Amino acid sequence: MFRKFACILLGLSGLLTIVPSYADNDALLELLKALHENGTIDTQTYQRIMSVNEDKPPASPAAVELTDEVKQAVNSEVAEATQDQSRITTKGKFMVESPDGDFSFRVGGRIMVDAAIYSEDELHHNDGTEVRRARLFAEGKLWENWGYKLQYEFTGSGSSGIQDAYLDFNGFDQLRIRTGHFKEPFSLQNMTSSKYNTFMERGLPHVFVPGRNIGAAILASGSNWSAGAGAYGEGIDGAGSDNDEGFGFSGRLTYGPLLAENTRLHLGASAAYRNTGTNENVRFRERPESHMTDTRLVDTGNIDTDDYNRFVLESALISGPLSLAGEYYFVMLERALAGNPSLDFSGYYIEGGWFLTGESMNYFANQGAFGKITPRGIVGRGGIGAWQIAARFSNVDLTDGDITGGEEDNFTLALNWFATPNIRFSANYVSVLDVDGGPADGDEPDIFQIRSQVEF
Repeated sequence: MFRKFACILLGLSGLLTIVPSYADNDALLELLKALHENGTIDTQTYQRIMSVNEDKPPASPAAVELTDEVKQAVNSEVAEATQDQSRITTKGKFMVESPDGDFSFRVGGRIMVDAAIYSEDELHHNDGTEVRRARLFAEGKLWENWGYKLQYEFTGSGSSGIQDAYLDFNGFDQLRIRTGHFKEPFSLQNMTSSKYNTFMERGLPHVFVPGRNIGAAILASGSNWSAGAGAYGEGIDGAGSDNDEGFGFSGRLTYGPLLAENTRLHLGASAAYRNTGTNENVRFRERPESHMTDTRLVDTGNIDTDDYNRFVLESALISGPLSLAGEYYFVMLERALAGNPSLDFSGYYIEGGWFLTGESMNYFANQGAFGKITPRGIVGRGGIGAWQIAARFSNVDLTDGDITGGEEDNFTLALNWFATPNIRFSANYVSVLDVDGGPADGDEPDIFQIRSQVEF
């Protein structure tokens, strides 16, 4: 109703603007009267607009002055009527925001559907299809300085489906305080959303990442740096079997020393400490960069551990359509049982990508992470989307001391098609080059997998 009313008032304003070129404006005034009588505009509004016409001749050079005053009256009425109207954004996202900007509410999500075929060597891997991720989230702002996010993964069940569930306080410049369930700040490929990683699955050393836990953190950032540090308990359901819950600390620092238009350099480091509580066990095992199979080619089994430390050094370079990235992971474990030796595990990856259509990886220095790709030409609007080829070599070594978890080397090729900023298709070929030791010693399968992805 308000839109109709505003359009009518603006229309009257436009008509009255051309009054000087006519003998009089009696017809327009009669129209205004009729709109009032049929209830389109209320009495108060009618009287305010008409009052500017009192004691003024309908036609003469003064009609220009009359028109200006009528336009001011119309603009005043429109501003007053819209002051309490919420703003709705639908371009690229759906968000509702209050007029004063103190409150906002946004909803979105992602769907990833995969298919995989395995060329088996020694162990069995199950070919098939799956919904890899299906998430919905709601996030927004409360009283300007408070933010929140709740994200649920529908491929999980019950509380295990909860991904992000946190509250932010944003009342300080370049700094926010976060409490709830969220990612511990650790490593480049971990802090880059699964929507924006170059490959369908993260590299092998992702097995060392702390993931999401309940805790509190201080997160800070500037135009070319980011920092985060926090203290954490365990995940959504805490410790099992009546054990005392473990706890940990983690921190990450990133810096972009070069942020030119076509060239960006990223450097970073992460560290995390974890006490296992009364459970005194930790286990590292990893799929071969394909989620469809349940077979792990490297697996330490349960290790008696009081506490352990994790470290990552990370770097990335973007130069036009070319991108390079790599990380080195190192883990040190102290044993719970007397006489058992301490352990060191490690892993690394190096990857490179090239946009055949000229786009560039999107890098946010204030987050230390990669972001959404926007094609130069969108499919459906005359474009062909963005096409990217990429390759990665990754390694993880889970053998040390009395633990023979195995060492694995993988080589992966990727082809990505970004049809629009929200729609992506990917194809990955994964070759397990070597598995030395562990439960799958000597197994060297090949994997071909594809994905369709949409975010909204």
